[in-house]
Amino acid sequence: MGETETRMREGVARVYRTDRIEVTWAPRRCIHAGECFGNAPEVFEPWARPWVRLDGADPDLVEATVRLCPSGALGFRRLDDGSGVDPAPG
Repeated sequence: MGETETRMREGVARVYRTDRIEVTWAPRRCIHAGECFGNAPEVFEPWARPWVRLDGADPDLVEATVRLCPSGALGFRRLDDGSGVDPAPG
């Protein structure tokens, strides 16, 4: 099974992490509504690899942006003293 097929399996998620926040993305759930890169283009860059760039990002902005995801493909977990956990995609 190639990388494309593997990442499109149900339950397969990508994880992006700093010492302050962790973001998960479930490609199969993503409907490409664009809320993430529309709200925080400096963090979510769909044409870049990796497309989620958390280095130097404000965790509050990341959290607020992930909460906008209409499909639930994005999830987060705060690793600092921030607000908490969003249900993991999957």
